Amino acid sequence: MPAESRAGMAESHVGTRMERGSTMDISRRSFIKGAGLAGTAALGAAALAGCASTSSTQSADAAGSSEAGRWSWSTAPEPIPDDKISDTYECELCIVGAGVAGNPAALYAAKHGYDVIVLQKESTPQVNGQGCGSWNTKFGTENGLVWNISNDIQNFAAISNGKPNLRLVRNIMERSGAAIEWIVSEVPDPAPSWDIVEDTHTGCQWILNDDYATRYTGFKTLHNNIAAKAAEYGARYLYETPAVQLVTDGENNVVGVIGQTGSSYVRVNASKGVILCTGDISDDEEMLEAYCPVMLDVPTNHAVATNTGDGLKMGLWVGADMDDPPSGMQMFITPSALPQGTAPCVSLPYLHVNTEGKRFFNENGGDQYQGTSIALQPDHRAYQIMDSHVVEHGSCTQEELDEGLKLGNTYQSDTIEGLADAVGIPADELVRTVKRYNELVDGGDDLDFGVDPEVLANNGIKDAPFYLMEYQASKFVAAPGLTCNEYLQVLSKDRQVIKGLYAAGNVQGSFFGYDYPVNGFGGFSLGRSMTGGVLAVMSATGTFDDEIA
Repeated sequence: MPAESRAGMAESHVGTRMERGSTMDISRRSFIKGAGLAGTAALGAAALAGCASTSSTQSADAAGSSEAGRWSWSTAPEPIPDDKISDTYECELCIVGAGVAGNPAALYAAKHGYDVIVLQKESTPQVNGQGCGSWNTKFGTENGLVWNISNDIQNFAAISNGKPNLRLVRNIMERSGAAIEWIVSEVPDPAPSWDIVEDTHTGCQWILNDDYATRYTGFKTLHNNIAAKAAEYGARYLYETPAVQLVTDGENNVVGVIGQTGSSYVRVNASKGVILCTGDISDDEEMLEAYCPVMLDVPTNHAVATNTGDGLKMGLWVGADMDDPPSGMQMFITPSALPQGTAPCVSLPYLHVNTEGKRFFNENGGDQYQGTSIALQPDHRAYQIMDSHVVEHGSCTQEELDEGLKLGNTYQSDTIEGLADAVGIPADELVRTVKRYNELVDGGDDLDFGVDPEVLANNGIKDAPFYLMEYQASKFVAAPGLTCNEYLQVLSKDRQVIKGLYAAGNVQGSFFGYDYPVNGFGGFSLGRSMTGGVLAVMSATGTFDDEIA
């Protein structure tokens, strides 16, 4: 079993049921990538103080900044003049962004006969991620899962800092199963792999050839196929045409979008609405400085840096409100940002040290907590240290260790000093840290960071050979989105609906707290995005209460 699909010593193995004809077993760790919440909160700048429509130049400055107009998006740009418009398109729905939310939106709209245009700034669809969490699925019901969405909403509220619109969360949670199942029925290739996650909901991944390492490629393949199916139904994709401005009428209703093609522009008039599906801000350093500074300079695993807050900026320019930042923050350690790839058996609750050779956190906190904690360390880097008993304890196989040694992300030595020298950290400090850690293990009580004694008991670093796994945190998502009501309609700062404007996926706010809630809600970020794309179309077309079919 791959190291990334192991539940780990501190977690119970809950993902044992699958459907697809595969014998692969996906564990709780493999699907949600850990079970902790990040330890940071309220690290971003305050929300914007004022907004403007595309036809004005009113300030959209970020509150908390001492400089008026500090940010590049603080003032709305001048409207694109008509003589710069090379083509005009007419449609019913314009979807901005061909990603996790945009592709399902295009598919649902086109399947139901609506004239839809998708503006995509890259030459292909772009997605990041590997699996969706969903509720009320047939698979869950057939495998004995008792749905209790009200309880799940209560738990979601308890860890969301008072930020979400819980009516919106409920609408998406309740209908996520129907949405994902509909998408799968329309695009059955690649085949989905279903699982029960934490006995609360279901997870779905797209694994190619029963090779778990392909889950990211599988998810990308799925979305390429969704886009192709949408085009088959009549959706028009305008690639390499980034949206740059929303078009409003005299009453500030959104009636279209301006896209850029080279040095000229196109205008798309959308009679039923514009759906923003443009992702988050994690690839835009200036927006991170304003809204999520903890992520500044943290490396990314995004293949293409497309998450630059385009939809957020355009929404603010037409007077939309946004979440108090940060929101939905995600930083993880698998996959690693290092060029030598992800080390085996990472994020297990063994001793971790930073580049100074010092222990710095509770290793049993889970991946979200670990990712943020490591991101705050020098060079956003950490080292996990284990001794010769790691294979005996079932934490890692010898084959996995050998593969890590071959790739250069794992080191082996008969001495602690040898490990320190291999990665260039202070040997004397690492020796002191290991000595102190072993004292805590022997005493049965982690007086420094409070690791569970049962977890701590087998984790001594005593017998050679010793192993060190190196990894680096990476940023995935920073999603302070546009304020929305329960129907995915974007709201102004006075909480009025901006007619004709909808948001789905990570540009849609009013959903997460400061951190992405891993406990109990694994995969919900992608699940809510795919579901939200479908529901935004239904909202824009007046069919929100209809069955998803």
